Amino acid sequence: MASLVSFSKLENPSSFRKLAAAMWNAPNDPHIYGFLDVDASAAMALMERYEQRYDTRVSITHVVTRAIAIILARHPEVNAKVGWANILQRSQVDIFCQVSTDGGRDLSGAKIQQADTLSLGQLAAKLRGSSKAIREGADPSYESSRKLFKALPLWGLRMVLWALSLLNNTLNLHLPKLGLPRDAFGSAMVTSVGMLGIDSGFAPFTPLARCPIILTVTRVKKRPWVVDDEVVVRPVLRLCGTFDHRIIDGYHAGELCTEIEKIMSEPELLLTDEERSAWVD
Repeated sequence: MASLVSFSKLENPSSFRKLAAAMWNAPNDPHIYGFLDVDASAAMALMERYEQRYDTRVSITHVVTRAIAIILARHPEVNAKVGWANILQRSQVDIFCQVSTDGGRDLSGAKIQQADTLSLGQLAAKLRGSSKAIREGADPSYESSRKLFKALPLWGLRMVLWALSLLNNTLNLHLPKLGLPRDAFGSAMVTSVGMLGIDSGFAPFTPLARCPIILTVTRVKKRPWVVDDEVVVRPVLRLCGTFDHRIIDGYHAGELCTEIEKIMSEPELLLTDEERSAWVD
């Protein structure tokens, strides 16, 4: 007969052990963290050639944003969020790119709708336009929510955020006048910290958002890289990901990593069909 486990009181625990037991709740956090190093040589060469051909600047953030949009379009089962009674699958791929404001002292963002259908140039133009409007105070949705949040005390802001999450996420209401259109944060969030000199770092989920992926785009840094069993120096991009385990499991994370590696090694896959047909001179 199998024996049943029993428990007894732990005698004389350390002061830290007692402090830790009192300070933290039982684990209930669905976050998964992981990072992926990719050789950025091919992507950077494509960025330079794209700028020369189309007279538009694209950055590594635009490359990553388009890549994750394409991948999510191929895997609609992870383009979802947890709702009140069901897991809800989105009908389109929207990517939320975070934008620094007020000289880096504040943070907002712009949602790029149907990002998988846009070319690199179109995506870059939309993000630049949205970022400019936010930084210049010309985005009425951002300005109205910013003024409200700055005016409220913390306890009042907590109540407002809870109510907005209920209305926007649970009930799926469209609230643009409050700065929260339906599904305000989209399918995934991309935040770029490379310009800050950061080469590793994981972003936390925003409780108000219900996207299952946050990608941190760090700075491209020269690192040792193995090519044909030889160690060489290559520009390497470290992508740091935070995933919602309620939507994404190890299998999905592995698929995403494999496809990102393929796209970064063959960045012509980022081009639209029209661009690709004219890419070879």
